[in-house]
Amino acid sequence: INVANFRFSELSAEEIYSPMKKLAFRNADLTDESFNELLKLLRYTPELLQAEFDDCALDGVGDFQPSESDIVRELGKVETLIIRRLHIPRFYSFNDLRSVYSLLEKVKRITVENSKVFLVPCEFSQRLRSLEFLDLSENLMVEEYLRNSACEGAWPSLQTLILSQNYLKSIERTGEILLTLKNLTDLDISRNSFRPMPDTCRWPPKMRFLNLSSTGIWAVKMCIPQTLEVLDVSNNNLDSFSLFLPRLRELYISRNKLKTLPDGSLFPVLLVMKIRENALSTFSKDQLGSFPKLETLEAGDNHFVCSCELLSFMLGQPALSQVLPDWPDSYLCNSPPRLRGQRVQEARPSVLECHQALLVSGVCCALLLLILLIAGLCHHFHGLWYLRMMW
Repeated sequence: INVANFRFSELSAEEIYSPMKKLAFRNADLTDESFNELLKLLRYTPELLQAEFDDCALDGVGDFQPSESDIVRELGKVETLIIRRLHIPRFYSFNDLRSVYSLLEKVKRITVENSKVFLVPCEFSQRLRSLEFLDLSENLMVEEYLRNSACEGAWPSLQTLILSQNYLKSIERTGEILLTLKNLTDLDISRNSFRPMPDTCRWPPKMRFLNLSSTGIWAVKMCIPQTLEVLDVSNNNLDSFSLFLPRLRELYISRNKLKTLPDGSLFPVLLVMKIRENALSTFSKDQLGSFPKLETLEAGDNHFVCSCELLSFMLGQPALSQVLPDWPDSYLCNSPPRLRGQRVQEARPSVLECHQALLVSGVCCALLLLILLIAGLCHHFHGLWYLRMMW
């Protein structure tokens, strides 16, 4: 709809009462003036909890200046504001939203996704005192402007911050900038193009979750905070993982280049590990046994060598299917060629492949008996005398 010329029909709040919980605009055209008019709806929707704007266009510069008599001081019970793919043709001239600072002071969850956000003014961040969740995915944030947004006193209650697919370059600087967020526990900085990871970094003291997936990193170092309980480093270029994380409960490391399982002694309390689409060729009882508390392992879509040892272990552990939720469909043989493409569960190698030592021993014994038999016959029938006579 086009609400560019929207004007509110004045009615008293007593005449209209709406139990509405959520109000969503999709593919709507807005202006600065129509936004001011829409704010008047709040008087008639006292139960509203969530406002959402998807694929909308704002033909304005954020000059929200309602008349003094029409000013709405706050958003009532609204706790969640979601804005996705907001198109603002003049976004580089956009105001600092000073006129609506007070409106958002009690909002707890804000998502502004794919809307060309490059800065949240420091004063605005400081006014968002109740904010617990902030998603700024697919925007234009860089470290210089993030430092201004996460200034001292900014987002004092923030627990979850998502900065996925922005223009961050340095893990070290990003962690240092966010030190002001004393209550931050979950940080998603995936799909940024980071430079090589340094040896040490500083992070907010309460960090529990870190998402570094699809960031192009080649190695994990002591830069990773030791307080983590969940770490996602999927879809990178890792060929090893040897970092000790004493509190880690969940590790997501799929779509990398690991050839073996990480050492379980590095993660004494690990419960979940997803290591799909790597270069694993096998794993053994000893490797799995090094994870004392592991409950879930997803290791499908790897390059399994269906050796006798692997098949003996996998097929001899009926309880293994309780640990492997993607068993058996995602576990396929990559070699030997005769078994390629078969499910590990159904692969049956030949007796010769699995008992080569026994086969060699049997052949040697048979040859020895044959030699002894020939020697005995030659002795009995004077074979050596006949050979001399023939010579």
